[in-house]
Amino acid sequence: MAALARGRGGGGGGKGKPKTPVRYSAQLAVRLCRRLARGELLYQIARSRGMPTPEAVAKWARDKPDFAEALLVARRAGGRPAGTRGPAFTHSDAVDAEIFERLCEGESLTAIGRDPTMPSLSTIFYWRRRRPAFEEMVQRGMRIRAEVVSDEGWEMACAATPETAYLTQVKLNHLRWMAGVMAPRVFRLKMVEPIKGPEEVKTLFRHFGVEVDPETGAKMVVAWCPNPETDAVEREDTPGWRPPAGYVRLPGG
Repeated sequence: MAALARGRGGGGGGKGKPKTPVRYSAQLAVRLCRRLARGELLYQIARSRGMPTPEAVAKWARDKPDFAEALLVARRAGGRPAGTRGPAFTHSDAVDAEIFERLCEGESLTAIGRDPTMPSLSTIFYWRRRRPAFEEMVQRGMRIRAEVVSDEGWEMACAATPETAYLTQVKLNHLRWMAGVMAPRVFRLKMVEPIKGPEEVKTLFRHFGVEVDPETGAKMVVAWCPNPETDAVEREDTPGWRPPAGYVRLPGG
């Protein structure tokens, strides 16, 4: 994720290309604070050539108290209330677009919420609850991120060796779960019922014969029918005989 964050910087490079690290200097700090004081957003400033990434600015603020104080003053002058971590509490199309872009690049909402230039995670979830359009955008970004995760899994599988196969399998299992959570309609494993075979149909053929009644001497037609349960051929005029279960006599039979 850190690599993705570095790749979003300006530096004149194309989108996704690593940004050249920028060293701290007093002159650069002054330029940065002036632009913040004019109301520019830090993640927009970071895209300019020669400017540091938001992560670098946050590190400088932790390591240099004087710069942290100047940064706070510049943010107040730029219209951000004291104590905020950047433009987190001002909803705008620019912030929405940044969150969506970072989701599409594979970054998690948790990582975005940790960025001092972005809304906190609680704010993002508050917006998701209160703004249906924002929630729809986040869901769309999640689906795209699931595609990114799926591609990463394929690359990991192709790069696996006998020595790394077990660790790769562990990672792939988690990536599969992540993709299923982010895009359940596409990637969540579905329980599939076994395919049912064709319904078994048994056909019984009745056999007819002509016999002479020993008492009257008259000829009569006698029928025999196989019993599918006992595999025995039974005479239908036997006392107590009943047709087999499910027996259906076809027309003319």
